[in-house]
Amino acid sequence: MKQKDHYRQVIRLVSGIGRLTNPQHLPALSDRGVSLSQFLVLDALSAATGALRMGELARQAGLTSTELSRVVSSLEDDAAVARRKDPEDSRGRLVALTAAGRRLHRTVEREATRDLRGVWEDFTHEEWHRFIDYLGRLEDGLQRVRG
Repeated sequence: MKQKDHYRQVIRLVSGIGRLTNPQHLPALSDRGVSLSQFLVLDALSAATGALRMGELARQAGLTSTELSRVVSSLEDDAAVARRKDPEDSRGRLVALTAAGRRLHRTVEREATRDLRGVWEDFTHEEWHRFIDYLGRLEDGLQRVRG
C-alpha cells in the first residue's frame, strides 16, 4: 500500500470514528443534553491547569471562535463554566470550569466510557498500550501541523 493510500485510510477511519462518537451514538452525552462541542470544551478545560483564554480554548477544543462563543454561552447558562476578564489583558476573556462543570464532565466521561466498554473488551492489555500510544502520536502530529 502506498503512503498516500495510508493517509486516505486514516482520514476515512478518523471520519468514521467522528461520526460514530456523535452524541446520537453516545447516550451519555445525549441523555444529559450535552453536545459534542460542549463536551470538547468541558474536556479541554478539565485537562487545563486553570482558566484558558478563549483563543486557546478554541484551539484546544478544535472549534472556531464563533462556535466557541456559542458553546461557552450555553455552558455558562447551565453554570458549568464561568467567564471573566483576563487580569493581564482586559480585552481578553478567561474561561474556567465551575464545580458543577467538573462534576458534569466526570459524569459524562464515566458514562461514555461505560457505554463504549463493549467496543474494546477484546483488546489485550498490550494492545491497549499500543493503541493509546498511536492515538497520542496521531494527536501530537495533528497539533504540530495545525499549530
